[in-house]
Amino acid sequence: GGMRLGIAVVYMVSERNERLLDLHLSQIEKNTTLPYTIYAAVNRLLPQFREKLEANPRVKICPCETYVPGSGLLKHERERAAVKGTVHQDCKYEHSWYLEQLIRMAVDDGVTHIALFHVDSFPVRSGWDQELISQLSGRCVLAGAVRDAKKDCKPLTAGMLFSREFYLTYQPRLLPTEEEMGSSDYARYRQACPHCGDSGAGYGFRMFMEGLTWHPLVRSNLGGRHALFGTVHGDMIFHLTTAAVIDQQNMVGWTVRPSQRKGLVGAMARVGKILLPGMLRREVRSRASKHLTRRCQADDRQQWERERELLLEDPERYLADLRTGAQSERPSASCCGAVEIPRPARQPERTVVD
Repeated sequence: GGMRLGIAVVYMVSERNERLLDLHLSQIEKNTTLPYTIYAAVNRLLPQFREKLEANPRVKICPCETYVPGSGLLKHERERAAVKGTVHQDCKYEHSWYLEQLIRMAVDDGVTHIALFHVDSFPVRSGWDQELISQLSGRCVLAGAVRDAKKDCKPLTAGMLFSREFYLTYQPRLLPTEEEMGSSDYARYRQACPHCGDSGAGYGFRMFMEGLTWHPLVRSNLGGRHALFGTVHGDMIFHLTTAAVIDQQNMVGWTVRPSQRKGLVGAMARVGKILLPGMLRREVRSRASKHLTRRCQADDRQQWERERELLLEDPERYLADLRTGAQSERPSASCCGAVEIPRPARQPERTVVD
């Protein structure tokens, strides 16, 4: 038999993001050229969305063991959680818990390659799957979106692809264990590849230890967008970022009620804390806090809203604009360009870890 792709996705969507779910499914269908199945975890999904996935012939709903809140936390996080409450860290453990089960099921099903997306990420270029598979050869075992090749050098679960051989041979885990993180090997890894410890770091560590390399998909969008908003990686994978977190924290999609607006700066700082690694975070936060404070005082709700609407109303145009930078002629763009992560001059060939 030829190549067969298994796409693993953990679905958590609020009522308000139904169109995002539709867009995610349609972009995968439109741009994927290999035969594929989406392996879906739906433990946290609303019933009406579950029915939508059940009706999609490309989707296989996987019975996953339910995550016990707090069970993934590391010792120091448990201690801190006892004082402060757990929700922020816990979402990465919950997400990985389901993804690990989906990857195993896809491998057991006989797929030749596994891809990972989030509900708010999807391919934007036709043939992305074969193009990424063509990057895998010899010691290069994985292709993955990367937030910042210098400061957060690890593949992200919002866009990753690897072969079943890599998985079966090396048995990587998305999150390193507490024991691994305390080891001198991990200290060497952290020094060679500075990164924040969210999902994907365990794959990075395994590749580092085995002397393997991976192909990074760096930020490629030319459109000046908010750093915590839409990013295109390798001109191939779009990631909206924070949709699931914002849904989980009940900040309704991207809207803020007037009564919540004061809290937006704090909420953005929290979202930034979850999503951005330390070094990047300080840079972005110092630039963003003045801007956010100012924008919250003005009625900034419309801006967030407009940005999300641009994507959902006319995805083709929005994504084309984001990829080519054409939208800079639009008046609404100027207010979204404050936090711009510097764009690397060109796509690096690959990250060598040794």
